[in-house]
Amino acid sequence: MALYPLTIGAARVRAGSWRGSDDLAYLVPLTGAATLTLSTLARIRDRLLHDGFSAVVTAAVGPSERHMLEADGFSAHELLHLLCHDLGRSLPARPGRKVGIRRGRRHERAEILEGDQATFDEFWRLDADGFKEAIDATPASRVRVVHNKRVVAYAVSGRAGSQGYLQRLAVDPAVQGRGLGTALVADSLGWLKRRGAKTVWVNTQEANETALALYAKTGFRSAAHQLAVLRRAL
Repeated sequence: MALYPLTIGAARVRAGSWRGSDDLAYLVPLTGAATLTLSTLARIRDRLLHDGFSAVVTAAVGPSERHMLEADGFSAHELLHLLCHDLGRSLPARPGRKVGIRRGRRHERAEILEGDQATFDEFWRLDADGFKEAIDATPASRVRVVHNKRVVAYAVSGRAGSQGYLQRLAVDPAVQGRGLGTALVADSLGWLKRRGAKTVWVNTQEANETALALYAKTGFRSAAHQLAVLRRAL
């Protein structure tokens, strides 16, 4: 199920199925934490229950949203590192080994998702709707791939005003360690800087040491707070 917009009181959210699940909903708050009152959240949960879901997970939220949601009975499902890159600093060098990066094509979506599923554990894998959500999350975005007989790595980057986002980065485990992730990060940062972004944000799982090492290597630094994905039974 694709995500649908939902407005209740002053709160605006997107809601729908988590990665195609029949019983797990996905909730993306779009307005500030103050709009997530207990009564509003109760009405949102009632809507999700009516739509056939038995539990809900949230998008990654910051401390203020987390406080409001936990007051309604949500609990942390997973904590995420939030990292930022100041584009006023020098950009990372591309690997010495040439990596061919090009625009991702629509007919390659199935290959991209196959690579995504090989890279991430089951909870974090994208389906077609999740991939579209990553692309549509910002006003400007682009998909870049490394292709070697098939798509073996890809990145989704987005920009909203002066803020850039590395929405998704996946390198097939069979070809990790060859500089493909570094090349894709450098490519994304260069594009975002040319488009006027000043800061780039990315988040990753606490236990993903490979991703954390890559982001540190390419100039990202830990932000002042973590993000959290929350979960609640309906």
